Amino acid sequence: MQVKIINPNEDQYGNSKENIFIAFDDKENYLGSAYAYPNVNYHQTQDTPYLIFIDVNILENMDNSLGDEVKKKLFDNVFSRAKELRLEKPELKARIYAGFENNSVKNEFYIKNGFEEDYTIIMETEIPKDFSYTVPENITIEEMNFSINEEFEKYKSMYDEIFVSPLDKEQYEEQRKHNYFRNIAFYIDGKLQGGCTVFEKDGFGYIETVFVLSEQRGKGLSKEIMKYIFNYFLSNGLNKSRLEVWLLNKRAVRLYESFGYIEVEKKLMFPGITL
Repeated sequence: MQVKIINPNEDQYGNSKENIFIAFDDKENYLGSAYAYPNVNYHQTQDTPYLIFIDVNILENMDNSLGDEVKKKLFDNVFSRAKELRLEKPELKARIYAGFENNSVKNEFYIKNGFEEDYTIIMETEIPKDFSYTVPENITIEEMNFSINEEFEKYKSMYDEIFVSPLDKEQYEEQRKHNYFRNIAFYIDGKLQGGCTVFEKDGFGYIETVFVLSEQRGKGLSKEIMKYIFNYFLSNGLNKSRLEVWLLNKRAVRLYESFGYIEVEKKLMFPGITL
């Protein structure tokens, strides 16, 4: 059987057709697809700000030998395209990442093809019972309300520029079902400068996100946000906190360590290769 790889039209997210690959057999039956997606992120990956994601997917229950052939042909095409994209920003250190999920089979495939292991870590801390916090006068805190879809899309646009993984509305709605869920905005002198998303999960005060906009980084706002979170958790009877952070996000890891978080678990995610 002959496997044919083509480029379709651009996808619904505006990714160009040169970055998308679809595999068909000689009878025009769909076999799988792959894509490359470039992004610049100084927030989570300071050392390698130019990120190029690739992902390869094939039909389930495909014959093993055919599946291996399709997967390899898609990978070769999309990896070649990723290297071309890398050349478009020679001034930035770049890293190609594979996959968007903790899938051991897919991760093993990428690692066999030269990618390195990357990890996220689970961190936990116990909040001192005598901890207290008063919000500085120049900081205003407001709940983010996304009852209007345009408001959510505006927030998502900002979120997607900051974080490697795009904001998923369904996942966000699931988070809202947890006890003590809050999505909070921090304003300095009336201007949005940071925020966080927190809730209760398995008896822990869980931190989903903490972000600070670029103009406020290094000025202490992230620490103010963490202090507010600790105070919020304690006020709701949660004296232990947990979070998950990308190990390559060294700035975030240092922040959490300064608040007493320690690593309790490591998970393989996002195999990558630096170019």
